[in-house]
Amino acid sequence: MNLPCRVVSVVVAGMMAASCGGEHRVTIGDAAVQIIAEGCSTVEVHGAGMMTAEGRIATVAHVVAGATRVQVRGTGGSADATVVYFDPVRDLAVLQVDSDVAQPIDIGTAKSGDHGSVIVYRDGEPLELRAEVQRLVDIRTADIYGDGTHIRPGYELNVEIQAGDSGAVVVVDGKAVALLWATSRQAEGRTWAMRTSLLADHLATGTPVDNGECA
Repeated sequence: MNLPCRVVSVVVAGMMAASCGGEHRVTIGDAAVQIIAEGCSTVEVHGAGMMTAEGRIATVAHVVAGATRVQVRGTGGSADATVVYFDPVRDLAVLQVDSDVAQPIDIGTAKSGDHGSVIVYRDGEPLELRAEVQRLVDIRTADIYGDGTHIRPGYELNVEIQAGDSGAVVVVDGKAVALLWATSRQAEGRTWAMRTSLLADHLATGTPVDNGECA
């Protein structure tokens, strides 16, 4: 799936303190998953995500929008997933899935200058990339359907990404901090990501929700 490039402008936000690491550390490879969505075209839509609570996968809404079947593949195997949170304005989604597919990793925050890693998928295989947080930003952009002008609290990152990487999660100091969303048309290696902290209040839900129309 092509990464959207709908950014209108960004405003540097106030800095946030880095989250302290917990005693239990799950590796990025244990928590990362590939997402395969069917039903919107003759080909599958591929994206990525991460288990950020027991049986809950954080990803972006435009990967699963309108899908009639969503499958998650992680180190623990594959399983069908259910959309339990869907926000087309902020481009965020939470999936409910068998907890054996991956291991949950805590959500955290990052600050300018932090270095982390992100798992993307090339030919179905996981690939770990290095990512640097350039700054915190408020992203002014349309929703996933190209309508309106909205604010998405996020990060500007330095990482090279490709089509199919949407929803991949950047991990800093053992915490999931950002969901990859779009790459810049103007600057090579510049990528926009939403803050995973925006999903913190939606990880306990287990009720299926409407996942909108195809994006």
